[in-house]
Amino acid sequence: MAFEFKLPDIGEGVVEGEIVEWLVEEGDMLEEDQPMVEVMTDKATVELPSPRAGKVLKRTGKVGEVVEVGEVLIVIDEEAGGNGAPAESPAPAAKEASPEPAAQESPRQESISATSLPREEREEAVKPPPSATRESKAASPRRKALATPAVRRVARERGIDIQQVDGSGPGGRVTREDLDRFEEAPARPQPAAAPSGEIEVVPYRALRKKIGDRLALSKRVAPHFTYVDEVDMTALVELRRQYQQMPEAGDVKLTYLPFIVKAVIKGLQKFPIANSSLDEEKGEIHVKHFFNIGVATATDNGLIVPVIKQADRKSVLELAREISHLAQAARQGKSTLEDLRDGTFTITSLGKLGGLMATPVINYPEAAILGVHKIEEKPVVRDGEIVIRSMMNLSVSMDHRVVDGQTGAEFVNYIIPFLENPALLLL
Repeated sequence: MAFEFKLPDIGEGVVEGEIVEWLVEEGDMLEEDQPMVEVMTDKATVELPSPRAGKVLKRTGKVGEVVEVGEVLIVIDEEAGGNGAPAESPAPAAKEASPEPAAQESPRQESISATSLPREEREEAVKPPPSATRESKAASPRRKALATPAVRRVARERGIDIQQVDGSGPGGRVTREDLDRFEEAPARPQPAAAPSGEIEVVPYRALRKKIGDRLALSKRVAPHFTYVDEVDMTALVELRRQYQQMPEAGDVKLTYLPFIVKAVIKGLQKFPIANSSLDEEKGEIHVKHFFNIGVATATDNGLIVPVIKQADRKSVLELAREISHLAQAARQGKSTLEDLRDGTFTITSLGKLGGLMATPVINYPEAAILGVHKIEEKPVVRDGEIVIRSMMNLSVSMDHRVVDGQTGAEFVNYIIPFLENPALLLL
C-alpha cells in the first residue's frame, strides 16, 4: 500500500518550505520516525521524520525547490516495510496514489503535478500559461492567476496586479521569483561589458534567501526612522567586572547584553507602543504586554534571531545563561521553531565590531529594533573637566506608521539612565 507523505502544516502562518537536503534516496528502506528530508520555512529549518516504515518509492522536488503545505513530498510503500520484500512495481503504486489525471509535465515542472492544486483550480492548471506579451495582457481577458496566499500577499504589498504576471510554477502558478522578474522588467539595465576577471557564482537560496526576503519585506512595508544617542557605560563596565567575580556566575560568559535587555524592558514598560506590531490588513495595532526579546545572532549561514521568552522575569545571570545557550544552538544549526518565534522586540549587536552607529532593519512585523555599538574610551566633559569615560552609541529603528519620532527619542533617553546607573535596574 502506498502512503503519500505531504508537507505538514507546522503552524505560525507557514504556507511553504524550501527543500534544504534529502536524507533518503528512492529505493531506501525507512524505519518509523527516521528523518527523511530537511525543510526550511520562514521560521526555522526542521527535519521531517517518517510516520511509517516502508520503502521510498518516489521523492518530489529537488534541493532548493519550494513546496507548499499539503503537497506530496515522498511516497512510501508500507508493504515493503512490513515484510522486507521489495515492491514489485513502484510506478503503479505512485500512480495509484493520484487517481485524477495530472497535467502533462514539462522538464521545468519535473515531478510536481497538477493534483497538488485545489480541485477548483485543476482544470486551469492543466492549461499551458499564455504566451502573450505584457502589453497585450492588459488589453485582453485572462484566467485567474494561480498563486499561494503568501505570494498574493507579497504582490499586494508591492502594488503588483498579480493577474498581469506570468507564472513559471506548476500549472502556471505565480511564484515570488515571478514577482521579482515582473518588477525588474520595466527598468532592466542594458548588458554591461564582459568583466575581465573571474566571477564566483554563489547560489542565493536557503537561509541567505530567507534573510533577504524578510529584510526586503521589512524595508518595503515599514517606513523606518532611526534615532541615535550615546551612553556613558563606565559604571556598567565596572559592575560587569564585579559580577564576573561572583561565585554564582560560575562559568557563565557575562556580556553587556543581559544588562541591556533589562534596560530595554524598562523602556518598553514605559513606552509599550515600541513593543507592538501592525496588522495593516485588519487595521489593528497589537500592543504586547509581555516581553519576548530577540537577540540577533551571527552564524556561518547568516543572521538569525533567537528569542528570550518572558525576559522580564529573569535575572541578569539567568539572561546571560539563556543568551549563551540560544546563541550556541543557533551557531550549530540546532535552533528550534520555538527558539525563533513570538518575538516582540529585537536587539542587534556586533560587540567590539559594533562601529559608531547603524540603521538596523526592523525584524518585521515587530515595530522596533535596537542596535548596540562598541564601547570605547573617549575624552568627555564632566563637571567642567575633561575625563576619560567608556562611551557607547545606541541606534534604534522604528516603524514610523506605529511609533512617532519623538516617542522613539524618548524611549532611548529613558533607558540611558538605567545603563549609566545600573543600580537602578535592581530597584
